[in-house]
Amino acid sequence: KYIVADQNFHSNGKFDKELYKNTLKRARITESEYEDSLKNVILLDKLRHALNLPAREQDINMLTASFLMQDKISMQVVEAATDEIKIDEDAVKKLWEERKNDYKTMTEFKLDTKFIPAISSDANTTELMEFYNENKNEYKGSDDKIKEFEAVKDEVLKDYNLKQTKKVALEEYLKIKKDEKQADASITALEDNASLPIDELKLAKKGDTLKPFEYEDGYIIVKVKEIVAPRVMSFDEAKDQILELYKERKTQETVEAKAKELLEKGFQGTDIGFISRDTVKAEGGLSEGEFNVFVNRLFEKSGKKGYVSLGNKAVVYEITEQKLFNGEKEKEYKEIITQNVGFLKNNELIRDLSGALSKRYKVEYYVSKK
Repeated sequence: KYIVADQNFHSNGKFDKELYKNTLKRARITESEYEDSLKNVILLDKLRHALNLPAREQDINMLTASFLMQDKISMQVVEAATDEIKIDEDAVKKLWEERKNDYKTMTEFKLDTKFIPAISSDANTTELMEFYNENKNEYKGSDDKIKEFEAVKDEVLKDYNLKQTKKVALEEYLKIKKDEKQADASITALEDNASLPIDELKLAKKGDTLKPFEYEDGYIIVKVKEIVAPRVMSFDEAKDQILELYKERKTQETVEAKAKELLEKGFQGTDIGFISRDTVKAEGGLSEGEFNVFVNRLFEKSGKKGYVSLGNKAVVYEITEQKLFNGEKEKEYKEIITQNVGFLKNNELIRDLSGALSKRYKVEYYVSKK
């Protein structure tokens, strides 16, 4: 029932067994492996339903009061001017010494390559139609319906040509792998090169030849000439990055010092009225995003006065009044709060149950490497 109901295995609104098999095949998972893992998912799902605790009125009221609490705020934003951040070269070098293992060069791959451009075949409609019928699940629209042949004819021709190109590329690959033929171009690539199969290259050794893969408008064969492992950057190489970190830290230190001084001396902030956890606005030099972070952190604090650090800014605040109830918002959020109460209670229950079971039974981990 779970498999048949899974939309990932549906074609034209119905379960498609061939699509199911092909999807698992592409993911390199056997049907028995997938179904065994699914049994555990179903079992856990049954357990969650069996242990489901309803949300009580007392629980809902408690969370409602917490969630809908409103604070009247007086606030002032403090910042550090650019000229206040002085660069101490010795301090920058010291920071690099402390953090230098975080600054490494990328893995570098020196490769010999052979590019096979896409073939322009003269395939007739019958051949293309046959190819389309074999691979029609690859030609779906945004509505998850298979597109008609005529609508994707150009795409089918391109895919057909790539398939023919792959056959040629595989022949070339075997010759290069056996040293019967040489690659004709050399390239150097770093591990952030998205056009190459970096995961495969990281597992390869010097002299290995990778099977051809799609590259630009064709296929490419890659032979590993050398892999240069990452190394710790010198101070000069890492200087720009470490300087940014130094400036960030120094700015935050300066801003927090200003905020503490303002709290000690007393401040006359701007009264922004009542705010709650869902208040969204730009205020006092803060963007909506910054104000949202400020609000979230404010409601995590317990003091009447304090400050919230926002990196290059800090908000010094004072709570001048507080409300614990808002009838309109209670109606608006009652359903969400009820759901959250249920989630929190049952999440805690499952966690406690797992902890109790782990004390009674030995926990073993199995790792499969393929």
